[in-house]
Amino acid sequence: METVTISASISDQKKAEFFQTTESLKSSITKYCNEFKIDVDSNNILEIQIEFEDTRQLENYYQRTEFNILKGSLKSLCDKLEIKINDVPDN
Repeated sequence: METVTISASISDQKKAEFFQTTESLKSSITKYCNEFKIDVDSNNILEIQIEFEDTRQLENYYQRTEFNILKGSLKSLCDKLEIKINDVPDN
């Protein structure tokens, strides 16, 4: 199992736009991974967990347009963005 973990903080003002974007991408993204889970806590800390079956699936699908749109949206809407693949920072 290969896991991508994305954490960030999101302001109340940008939450609606974030959820509209992720909701529109969700069905496309879930076709390419085993699990796609989003949690936002009471302090507006966002955590997204994306699980792929194996390294090949991660390498083949994580660079697809859907994931790039998600990453771009996170970069524009969130602060303190951190992306890790199997607990290793993804630069």
